[in-house]
Amino acid sequence: MSLKLLGKNTAIYAVGNVGARAAAFLLIPLYAHALSLTDFGLLATLQVTIQIMAILASGGMRNTLLRFAKEYEAENKLGVLLGTSMLVNILGGLVLGAVSFLFLAPLFSQILHVANVYPYIGMTCCAALAQALSAHMTSYYRAQHQAVRFMISGILTAILIFAATFLLISVYKFGVIGALVAFTIAHMVVVLLVSVDIFRKIGFGLSWSSMSSLLRFGFPLVFSMSSELIIGAVGIYFLSYFAGLEAVAIYCLGYKLAQILIITTLSPFANAFQPYVFSDLDRLDQKEKIARSLTYLILAVVLMSLCLVAATKIMLPYIAPPEYASAFIVVLMLIPGMTFVGIYYFGETLMTAAKRTQAIGFSATLIAVASILVNYILIRNFNWYGAVISLDVSFIMLGFVLTASGMRRFPIPLEWKRIGALSGLLVLFLIAMYALRNLPVVPFAITSVLFGILAILLLLNYDFFHEDEKLAVVRIRSNFARKYW
Repeated sequence: MSLKLLGKNTAIYAVGNVGARAAAFLLIPLYAHALSLTDFGLLATLQVTIQIMAILASGGMRNTLLRFAKEYEAENKLGVLLGTSMLVNILGGLVLGAVSFLFLAPLFSQILHVANVYPYIGMTCCAALAQALSAHMTSYYRAQHQAVRFMISGILTAILIFAATFLLISVYKFGVIGALVAFTIAHMVVVLLVSVDIFRKIGFGLSWSSMSSLLRFGFPLVFSMSSELIIGAVGIYFLSYFAGLEAVAIYCLGYKLAQILIITTLSPFANAFQPYVFSDLDRLDQKEKIARSLTYLILAVVLMSLCLVAATKIMLPYIAPPEYASAFIVVLMLIPGMTFVGIYYFGETLMTAAKRTQAIGFSATLIAVASILVNYILIRNFNWYGAVISLDVSFIMLGFVLTASGMRRFPIPLEWKRIGALSGLLVLFLIAMYALRNLPVVPFAITSVLFGILAILLLLNYDFFHEDEKLAVVRIRSNFARKYW
């Protein structure tokens, strides 16, 4: 595979990811206006819990499917791989539900501040299993480099979530429970449709011996995959406990908006990057291409951050009532941490390519445990500011540790000079935007655009780009002009 195909698939995954998450962001104004501040905080807490439970239920099978798809396909056993790993998801969801009902109800009661916690636990477990199955089944398309089908399934999920949620919350007024039911139904419909599409082509099979080997590889990945979410969730749980659901609502709105960076840039890159690396590990020039791909990722993060900050400043008054205004500062302060999520994805892929999943799980678990202490200390004293700082510190540690470890086991020649230049630009931009945060919307947006133009000019005039990259841009521009003009 070439860097061109990596870029093409990343763009397609970005469209699909934006489509898949569009419903979530279109529903933010509905939640903010239709639910009380307390109920919005309750729903946000449950949503992050769903993400963690979905990872735990998956047993690490999503990345396992990607890693071994080529090997099983060579033996004509893709149906066995997909069917067995799907069964692991189902069994994991059932075990997780039983544990939640039997042992975790008192903890959920304290965090959620509700009298009868069991309906919320039940629907949260159902939603988590539905999401785990949906993510797993659509990962088959990633493994087969069928980016368009992945995109379509994501957009379909978004449409179903939006329609079902609007119906259950706006029409029938089912509140938080209605939102959870809508989420579950939408994902299960996608699971059914995708299963029919895939299994009729490759067949369905189960293998207990395969399950054992898949779990040995995949289960350690649960710790790394869930660590990212646990780091985010711990802050929300402590914030709810110490400051109440109203503080959770403000923090979570900013957190959701900051995640646009993950949705539009980082996650699409990871979706395309993993199969890209795994498919051509033995090529002599592969390591140089992998190194350059990290530079491109950080460049995309810088440009997207400029757009995100300006868009947040413009749209926030329309998205939520005035009491959510502080969410803008949350977005601004979370961008460094979100950037290192992408670096974490990069390092995790290197470690997985080297088949060091145990080391991934161990490192990520240590950092997640450390984040609990950091969150406890900072949130207790600084409210949601403490949650933001804790999240940034934890993600920076996670990205740095996994990438450094991955490079020791899978050495690549990183482009330190270009990465440093881009990092400097991002830091300068965030400092400037924080200093100008009280400007009216129009001057603030103009300043953001001017900063972006200046950054691009600096990169062009100080030989940031290689000659082959400049030629590629010229060819793309010429092809576009010839085709459309």
